[in-house]
Parts: sequence; C-alpha cells; structure tokens
Amino acid sequence: MLGVLVFVHELGHFLVAKKCGMKVEQFSLGYPPKAFGVTYGETEYLISWLPLGGYVKIAGMSDFGKAESQGKPWEYLSKPRWMQASVMVAGPVMNIVLGFLLILTIRVAYGDYAFLAQTSLGGVQPESALYDAGIRAEDRVLQIDGQSVSNWEEVVDGFSAALGTRVDLVVDRGGEVITFAVSLDSEPAKLGIIPSLKPRVGQVVPGRPAEGTGLKTGDLITAVDGHPVSTWWQMSQIIKAKPDQEVTISWVRESAGNVEMSATVTPRRNEVGGEFVGQIGISQLPERVPVDLWRATSRSGEELVVMTTRIFEFLKRLVSGEGSGSELAGPVAIAQLAGRSARHGLESLLTLMALLSVNLAVLNLLPIPMLDGGHLFILGVESATRRDLSVKQKEVLQQIGFVFLLALMIYVTANDIGRMIGL
Repeated sequence: MLGVLVFVHELGHFLVAKKCGMKVEQFSLGYPPKAFGVTYGETEYLISWLPLGGYVKIAGMSDFGKAESQGKPWEYLSKPRWMQASVMVAGPVMNIVLGFLLILTIRVAYGDYAFLAQTSLGGVQPESALYDAGIRAEDRVLQIDGQSVSNWEEVVDGFSAALGTRVDLVVDRGGEVITFAVSLDSEPAKLGIIPSLKPRVGQVVPGRPAEGTGLKTGDLITAVDGHPVSTWWQMSQIIKAKPDQEVTISWVRESAGNVEMSATVTPRRNEVGGEFVGQIGISQLPERVPVDLWRATSRSGEELVVMTTRIFEFLKRLVSGEGSGSELAGPVAIAQLAGRSARHGLESLLTLMALLSVNLAVLNLLPIPMLDGGHLFILGVESATRRDLSVKQKEVLQQIGFVFLLALMIYVTANDIGRMIGL
C-alpha cells in the first residue's frame, strides 16, 4: 500500500519535471542502497532496499545542496523558479488526487449513507438545549428558522448557522406538525442530535460480551429486554443503562430468510465521559443507497476536505502542546492498520489508503528541509529576497532537515514497537 502511495507521489515529480524539460536521472521506489534497476532512455528506474519512501533524482539538483549544476539547459537550477516550484508541488498534488479518486471509488461502488437522505432525529442528548425545549428522538425536522430542510446535511447546516441564537423549529411527530422555540448553545458539540440509524450490526468485537451471542455482521436488532427498538440510539441507551446486568437481545437475520434469533448477554461496565455505562462490543453498520456520479463526486470532495482538516487540526494540537507525540504512528503501525483494514474488507482498506495519501501530501508540504515543503520554502525565500541562498546555506538546511526526519523516524518506530509490546 505504501509502495502505491510513494509511486504516485514520485510520479508527480517525474511527469512535471519531464514536462518542464528537465533531465530525470533516477526514479527510485525505496531509499538506497540500490537493490536492482533498469535504464530506459535517460532515466534509471530503481527498486531500493529501504521501503520507507522514494525519490526522483533530477539533473543539477541535490538534496544536500552540493554544487552539481553545470549550467546545462535541462538542469533543475537552469529552469525558472515557477517550474522548480511546480516540480516540488506535483508530488503532494498527485497524492491529493489519488485520495480523492479512492474516496470516489468507494462512493460509486458502495453508495452513500441512507441516513443522509432524511431529516429524522435518531436521538437527542438529554443535556442539550433541543431536549430541554421538547425535541425528541424520531421527530422529523421540517424547517429551521423558516428554511425547509430535506436531508441530514441541511439539518446540520441549518443548526450550525444558528448556533448561539434563538431559532424556530418545525417538526413532524407521528403525523402532527409542532413548532418549538429553541435557544441553541454556541458550541457545536453541545447540539446533541444524532441521525436516525437502524440498529444493524457492523462488527462484533472479539473478546467482548457480544462475541458469544451469535450476532453477525448485517443482523438487525429488533428488541432489547422486551423493548422494541427501531434505531441504534434506542438500542444503545437501554444497553448503556444496564452495566453488569443480564439483558436479552432479539434480532432478525435477513440473509437467512428473516430468521428471528435471540440471546442473553451481560454488558461490560466501562467508564465513558466520567460515567459508567454498559457495552457489549458491537459497531453500527450504516445502510447504503446508490448515488449518481455527481452526488458521489460532491460527497468525495467533502470527505477529502474533512480528512485534510483533521490532519491540520492534529498538527495544530501537536505544535501547541495539546496533543502528544505518542499519537504519531510510523511504518510498523501503518502495516498493522493496513492488515486490520484488509481483514475488515476492501472498503476499509481503500479508506485507510485515501487517508494516508492525504496525510502524505500534507506532511510533505511542511516547510522542513528535505521535504517538498522545505524546497518550496527555500524557493519562496529566494523569490522574496531576489537572490539565491549560497550552496553552504542550502547544505546546512538540508542536513538539519535530514537529522530531524531521521530522529522522527526513530521516534515513531519506537512508538509503534512500544504499543505492540504494551508500553
């Protein structure tokens, strides 16, 4: 998986360099020492022994700033700065494009989440302003401040735009249209609404109470302790309220002709948000509906933005000290995640691959010498000052960047191994 991401990244550098008339001397997957290679045209294509990245070697360019340029027209330094910058940014751009295409593939192949096409509330948190105003689970939102809503995104956008204000809310409750006046909290996290999701089982976590019940992926839970449930929220609320107490779960296995089944299980007591709740160890399987290419493209763009934003948010937390370096993962953890994702299915693997591709793009754009962002930073400084940095200055910067990245690699690998052995 990493090989594909690195190949696409370096292919971006390669193609743009060739388009700009630069001579590409080497295209390598992996870092030296060289394992084997073949020369075609002016480029040597290599497979190298250290599978932690790759590189494209362009004539007249050295990552350690040494004077290799001979002033030939096909050399990197002989080209205008905008061409040099284009070569540097091409790798991250290719990873962004790959991430988008992977997400689009998932949307086209598997469809979109059904809950997004409706406006019913699957649950309302008791501590929220909406609950205090009288809004309840299964209410179907019709209007927010006079604006009609027809899908879940419009519901979320409508509430988000009204945070910290008083709004008029129109809902359908069992065929009766009711209007509420609600003073919303200013914090999105305190909105407290949950979409209407069927209580369909996704994964049964090994070693958790549900493992011995016979529940399988795709089973639709219909009742808990004799109480009929139609949403995941209803089911989870009953289970959460009964830690260490035996409950009876009833479900339908539609894949076997709607066979009705049931079993008893004792929810394990776990502390969540400062309170003890019962959990049995199952995840939710969202319903899917087919979508056209336009909708799939739009949703893929939205998910790409969310992925990118989350990476920047993590970097911000890391720099500000709110996050911990122990949250970083390296090649060992990525290999574990890839194996786990593959066992969960192709969709899970492609999702991880898309996330890592976007992650690779963002991190490479950081202004750290040796990375693409470091080269772009130097080009920016040279453009602003209208003079080139000296060979010695570039060499020092690149060596600092190399030492930093080497130390970071050692650190994240130690993190990975520490997690494996339980430290």
